Amino acid sequence: MSNDKFPENEEVHQGVHQETEKQLSSAVISEFSAETSNLLDEQWLTLSQDWQSQPYEKTNIQALLKQTKKRTLLAKSLLAIDIIATVGLIIALLIGLYQGDWGTATIAYLAFGAITSIVFVYYEIKIRLRIWQHSCDSPDKAVANAIAGLESSIKYIKLIKLSCWLLLPAVNWYIYVMIEESEKSSWPPFFVINLVIVILWLVSHWFQKKRTKELSQLSLI
Repeated sequence: MSNDKFPENEEVHQGVHQETEKQLSSAVISEFSAETSNLLDEQWLTLSQDWQSQPYEKTNIQALLKQTKKRTLLAKSLLAIDIIATVGLIIALLIGLYQGDWGTATIAYLAFGAITSIVFVYYEIKIRLRIWQHSCDSPDKAVANAIAGLESSIKYIKLIKLSCWLLLPAVNWYIYVMIEESEKSSWPPFFVINLVIVILWLVSHWFQKKRTKELSQLSLI
């Protein structure tokens, strides 16, 4: 009789062993799931903190729209000033040609200035209009419009810096000719004019670096 019971005991033992293995497996799976969940939570927290640490992620959209609108108004004002200056140079050149006694150097300088100013305004309008035609006040487009405005501003600044290099030899030549004709000391005019041009270039370069930095920060969003 004892021999007949051994298989039953063995089956009971196997059942208990299998049940224990199932419980251990469930415990391992539960522990693994908990660890995975904690790991994902930590990764998400890290990503969230990194996102919040970005310099422009917390940007107030309304403030960004206001800043873009303000800079657009400034750009339009500068364009208007450049157009007025160009028209003034053309009028001065026409008056000089009409009167005929302004001197060859003055006429040549005014002609160079008028032509250069026309080309400058042409490219300025081309740079600005490309952005203004697609700009809007939508909050969804705030970052995109700000980036486009910064790119436009950088191109305009580069145009100013190029104009400084073109203006430098022309102005110095004109001052030299005028001084030769009047027989006055050449150092004060040369110093003042060249200092003004150098300051204009340096200020433009500073603004270019500033706008480039702003553009790189906004591009991270």
